[in-house]
Amino acid sequence: MKVPPASGLVLIVLLWAACFAAQGVYAADAQPDMRVLVDISGSMKKTDPQNLRVPAAKLLLNLAKDKSRFGVWSFGQYVNNLVPVDTVSPEWKQPAAAKLEAINSAGLFTNVGLALERAAMGQTQPDPDWERTIVLLSDGMVDISKDPQQNEAEKQRILQEVIPQLKKAGFRIHSVALSTGADQAFLKSIALQTGGSFSLARNADELLGVFVEASDKVNLPEQVPLEGDSFTIDESVNEFTALIFRKSSIKETQLISPDGVAYSLSKGSRNVSWFADKQYDLITVYNPAPGTWKVVADLDPSNRVTVVSDLKLTMGGLPENVLEGERLTMTMSMDEHGRAITNPNFLELMDITFRQETSSGETFEGKLSEGAGGEKVVPTDGIYSARLGRTITEGEHSFSVLVDGKTFKRKKTVKMTVHHEVLKVETQYRDQDGQVFRYLMAEPIEGLINPEAIEIVAQISDSNGERSIQNGVAEEDGRYRIDVPAFGALGEYEVLIKVAGKSANGKDYELVQGPYPVDYTPLGMVADNRDPLADNQPPLPVETFDPSAMEIPSLEVEELPPDDIPPLPEVEPEPEPEPLLAEGELPLVVEEEASEEGTNWLLLAGVFIIGNILVIGGGVYLYIKFVRHTDEEQSRVVEEITQMQQKKAEQKAPAAAAAVPPPDLDIDFDSGTEMDFGEDEATEIRTADSPLDEPGSTVIAPTPAPVLEQPEETYVNEAPPLELDDDEMIEVEDDFDEDLDEDHGLDDLDMMLSEQEGSQQTEEQLNQTIDEMLEQPTVFPDAGVEADVENEPGAEKDKKTEKDLPKEAEQDEGGVEDKYPGFDNDEFMLDNPSKE
Repeated sequence: MKVPPASGLVLIVLLWAACFAAQGVYAADAQPDMRVLVDISGSMKKTDPQNLRVPAAKLLLNLAKDKSRFGVWSFGQYVNNLVPVDTVSPEWKQPAAAKLEAINSAGLFTNVGLALERAAMGQTQPDPDWERTIVLLSDGMVDISKDPQQNEAEKQRILQEVIPQLKKAGFRIHSVALSTGADQAFLKSIALQTGGSFSLARNADELLGVFVEASDKVNLPEQVPLEGDSFTIDESVNEFTALIFRKSSIKETQLISPDGVAYSLSKGSRNVSWFADKQYDLITVYNPAPGTWKVVADLDPSNRVTVVSDLKLTMGGLPENVLEGERLTMTMSMDEHGRAITNPNFLELMDITFRQETSSGETFEGKLSEGAGGEKVVPTDGIYSARLGRTITEGEHSFSVLVDGKTFKRKKTVKMTVHHEVLKVETQYRDQDGQVFRYLMAEPIEGLINPEAIEIVAQISDSNGERSIQNGVAEEDGRYRIDVPAFGALGEYEVLIKVAGKSANGKDYELVQGPYPVDYTPLGMVADNRDPLADNQPPLPVETFDPSAMEIPSLEVEELPPDDIPPLPEVEPEPEPEPLLAEGELPLVVEEEASEEGTNWLLLAGVFIIGNILVIGGGVYLYIKFVRHTDEEQSRVVEEITQMQQKKAEQKAPAAAAAVPPPDLDIDFDSGTEMDFGEDEATEIRTADSPLDEPGSTVIAPTPAPVLEQPEETYVNEAPPLELDDDEMIEVEDDFDEDLDEDHGLDDLDMMLSEQEGSQQTEEQLNQTIDEMLEQPTVFPDAGVEADVENEPGAEKDKKTEKDLPKEAEQDEGGVEDKYPGFDNDEFMLDNPSKE
């Protein structure tokens, strides 16, 4: 075997070294590969009514670095690749930005899983040449169907299948929730699992700033400090990009070079690229003149200038997500051509300021280029460092380094999220020997810690302060169980969980979560858990309800149980009978009880049916009596009218044959009768069946005509007086007695008969008159009329008849009381008022 000469070996070694060096440089110069997913579901009409996603997406595209990759997808129910992934260049940006105008809010659903799979483009393995990132923007949650179960199943598929595949392919996901209504827990989870970050834009106006932060996480831009309206460009800068936010769209932004040349959108140059929107201006100047540049525009703290230069500020040691209490070391250096500058003369000129801002508003600042005593610090390797510990608290943090090298200035800012909890804890219950046993289930949050290197210890305190220690027990599903036994006094227990291990960044951590309440309070103790001071308070007045205030007269019915219902049996200890006897007697007892229960129900049903029959029968009987009484009244009135017609016919015959006027009639009227012979009125007279010895009755007679030759024969009412049955009542109104002299009752009948005599009404008209008369109420004489006829011979009989009426009414009332014991007659006081 021939050994190659020494010169050949040296050449081989040099080639291998060059190859490894090239790989290192190549790996360090991995280019960004950004893929943006924009939600276009219908809910965006409310969360983004002005469609500010379009200018935000255009800004994200224009901030992409040259020679990087960039692509955009929109998703709703379907997924559309608006801008295919391609290499970024100045010529590519303009037509690509025009395609983003297709972003709308017309989607029906929010198919996040399909969008992530399409953006992966089938890539399953990482590529060292490209740093893959997905920026996901959504305002809602996983929504592929109207069925909630399908949506939940799709969500779990994304978390358990899609995200692990993306992580394996080297993707990081930066999720952005547009509005607080988005599923923030889901978006945070997919970001943490892939080593990305989560941001919340409460409204569309905040979307620009959130997208700028997302771009910075991917492109890691290097800035020059913007002091007021000026910034300094050194000779090492190949190009710079100024992002100027507008407060007013009327004022035109201008950029003035060191030699006084003014650039604007309307007045550009070959080496100036100007992209203008209503909200911002993005200006890129290639091969800029060194010196101080000035911006003529609205001053905004978000304005910034990024540069592309061979002289770069590099920061390290600040990951996207860290744990509270985790020890970090921030490093920074000035690099040239990928190597840290170690020249002491160069480093001595630099003034380096490190600044930390917390989400609570606290600020920490220090000089990295100076020691504790103010002496100059010049590291031999050119790397400056700062240790961080107590200032790493929960929330969002911003770390910035400002370098002033006298001939150049650089600035860089890194955002970081600090998490306090690394476990998802929930209380669960299980049955243990007939008792409810409580325990906690703790699930490590993926992306924050290493689940294979974790220790969990719980401190449990009872209501009296007694403590015990429980270790977390690992379950098969990767969770940890923490048993919480009731070792002391009953009541509410508190559990503190101490977690220690390795974070996802490989750093040691130790933190405490909780306390978590575990309730062992018995039900009886809940009612007794009162405020001791409450016993000293005076008792509150007790409001009582008086049933008599709401009492309504009603039937007083005392409901008694049927005689055949046996009392409930008392539960007694069951003796120990013989097995056969007990088994034989049990069915008989049950059958007997069942038959008795059936008999009771049949008895109650029979009583209910009989009661209904009696009520219905009584109603029918009363209705028949009322109809019969009405028919008798109609028959009597018709008979009276017929007799009066016969009398009038007999009077007409002699009146027509007479030629000379008859002598004066000797008509005996009562002295108390009012004589009024109006044309439209009838005369009210009293006639007697026999002269002065029989009671008279009041009737309506026509006005006597003086031409009659014979005296008018009076009409005699031979109808028997109206008698009442025992179960009938008369409705009496006091006002009817006073209206006897008015145009009601019998006067109306006399007037109708007079009109019939003059106009020869037909039988049909007579029947109509009878019907109208029957509609008038029945009238009875009052005390005033009774006084007028008191001295007549028939008055005594009438008074006797009227005196009998109350007696009959009393008999009726007595009959009701006898038929229905306990019946309250006051219920009918309105229908049967008592007479004074």
